[in-house]
Amino acid sequence: MSRAVPVEPDSPVEDAPVEDAPKRRRRRLRSARLAHITATTVVALLGAVVGVLLVPPTKVDVGPLIATVHLRPSLESDTVILLPPVGEVAFDTHTAPVRVEARVQGVDTEQAEQLLWSSEARAELTRTVPEDLTGAAARNAALNALFGAVGAGLAVGLTFRRLRRSVLAAGSAVAVVAASVGAVSLTFRPDSLYQPRFEGLLSQAAYVADVGQGALADYSGYRDTLAEFVGQVSALYIAADSLSPGIGSQDLITVLHVSDIHDNPQAFDVIEQLNGQFDIDAVIDTGDIVSWGTPFEHDLLSAIGDLDVPYVYIAGNHDSSVTAATVADQPNGIVLENEIVEVAGLRIAGVGDPRFAADDDSDAGGWREGDAAVQSSVFQLGETIVAHDEANPETTVDLALVHDPTQPEGLEGRVPLVLSGHMHTSSVELDRDGSGTDWMIVGSTGGALGSGGVRPVLDGGEPLDLTARLLYFDAETRRLVAYDDIVMGGLGLVSISVQRTQMPAEAPALEIPEDAEAPPTPTPTDLDIEPGEGLPDEERVTPTDPSVPMPEGSDGGEG
Repeated sequence: MSRAVPVEPDSPVEDAPVEDAPKRRRRRLRSARLAHITATTVVALLGAVVGVLLVPPTKVDVGPLIATVHLRPSLESDTVILLPPVGEVAFDTHTAPVRVEARVQGVDTEQAEQLLWSSEARAELTRTVPEDLTGAAARNAALNALFGAVGAGLAVGLTFRRLRRSVLAAGSAVAVVAASVGAVSLTFRPDSLYQPRFEGLLSQAAYVADVGQGALADYSGYRDTLAEFVGQVSALYIAADSLSPGIGSQDLITVLHVSDIHDNPQAFDVIEQLNGQFDIDAVIDTGDIVSWGTPFEHDLLSAIGDLDVPYVYIAGNHDSSVTAATVADQPNGIVLENEIVEVAGLRIAGVGDPRFAADDDSDAGGWREGDAAVQSSVFQLGETIVAHDEANPETTVDLALVHDPTQPEGLEGRVPLVLSGHMHTSSVELDRDGSGTDWMIVGSTGGALGSGGVRPVLDGGEPLDLTARLLYFDAETRRLVAYDDIVMGGLGLVSISVQRTQMPAEAPALEIPEDAEAPPTPTPTDLDIEPGEGLPDEERVTPTDPSVPMPEGSDGGEG
C-alpha cells in the first residue's frame, strides 16, 4: 500500500511556472514589439536618408545669377552660399538639423549689365529675390519630403512586407521633414546675415606652389583655377548694384590695359576670362611682354591670336624687334611705332621703347643710361600727335601709349590720356603737371614673372600681384568715364579685388607746360623713329653701366 506525500498548498516550486507565464509572454511581446519598432525605425530612417540624399538641387534664377538651392540634413545648422571655386560664405541662421545651401552655377552677363544700368531692373530684383529664394527652398523642401517618404516607405515595405508599416514610415518621414523645415522657419535669425563666416579662398590665399623649395605643384591646374576664379568674381562684380553710379546708360567702349607680362602664361588666361566676362572691345599692352626676347618666349605669344578682340601693343625695353614682329603676325595684333591707328572707335598713338635691355634685369644698373633716348621717343610721338590733330581737328587722338612713364614732357598737354607700364606698380595721375593730360600706369599683369617675380618668394616674401585695368570710354565723346583696377594674387596665390573709380565730370583743357615745349637737353640724333618702322635692335640703346645714380627712392623694381 502506497503512502501519499502531502504537498504544501503555498509551495513556490509548483506555483511559479503557472503565475509567471503570462508575465513572460507579455515581456516577450513587448520585447518583440520594441524590436519590430526599432528595426522598422532604423530601416525607415535609412531609407529616408537615402531618399533625401537623392533629392536634386532646385534651380532658380536670381536676377542675373543662375543658382541652385538645396536643403540637406546636417548637424551644422547654417545657410551657406557656395561660390565655386572661390570658397563659401556661411551664416548661422537657424536652429534645426538642416543645412541650406545656395550654389552659384553661373551668371547671365547680358542680364547683369541690364541690371547695372537700369534702376527699374534693380527695384524689380529687390522685390523678387526673397520670393525666388523662398520659393526655391519650399520646392526643395517638398522634394525632400517626397523623396524621404518614398525612400522610407520602400525600405520598410521591401524589408517587412507590411503595407501598414510602409505607409506609417512614409508618413513619419514627411512629418520629420515638415518639422525640420518648420524649425528652420521659426528659428531663422535675419541678423545673422550680417555676421558671415568665410571659408576657402575667400578667407585666405592658398599656396599651391612652393617656389622656395624649388618645386612647383600643379601649376597648370592653378592657372585654370585662378582664371575661373577671376571669371566668377568678375561676373558677380558686373551684377553689383554699387558699380552703377557715374557711368549711366551710355554706349561704352571697354578697353583692357595690361603690361609687363614678362613671360607669364597665366596673364593670358586672365585676359581671356576678363574678355569673356566684360565684353572687352580691345586689349592694350604697353610692353615687356617677354623678358629676354628668345624664340622660346615668342611661342607664348600665339595666345594673342586666340583672343577675338584687337590686341594693340608697343614694345618695352625687354622686347626685341622679333618680339614685336611676332605680335604683329597674330591675326589681331597691332604694333605701334610712332604712329596712330583707330581701334574700336578710339584713335590711339604709340611708340616702342628705344632701349633694348633683354639681358638686363633692370635693377642691376644701367637703365638710367637710356633716359635721353626715352625722352626723344616721347617727344617724337608728341610731334606725330600734334601734326595729326592739326590736320584732323574733328578726329583728334584720344590716348597715347609709351612704355616708360618717367619722361612725360613730350606728351603733356598734347593728348588727353597716356597709358604706360614699366614700373610694376599701378598709379594714376590726373592732370599731370597741370597739362590736362591724365597719366595711368598699370602694374605687371604677369607678376613680373621673368623679371624679378620669383625672387620675392625665394626670399621668403610675397610675390608681386598680377594687375590689370579696365577702361570705360564714352563711345560718343571718346572720353574716359570710369576705370576698374583689378588686382590678383601673384605666383602661388589665388585672390582678387576689383575697385571701380569714376572720372571727374569735367576734364581740364589741354595745355602744354612751358618747360615741355621742347626737350630740355640734347637728344640723340640717330634715334629718329620713322612711323611704322621703329628702330632695329642694334640701334636701340643697350644699358651697360649706369651713367647716373639710380633715382632717389627707387627700389630697382622697374623692368
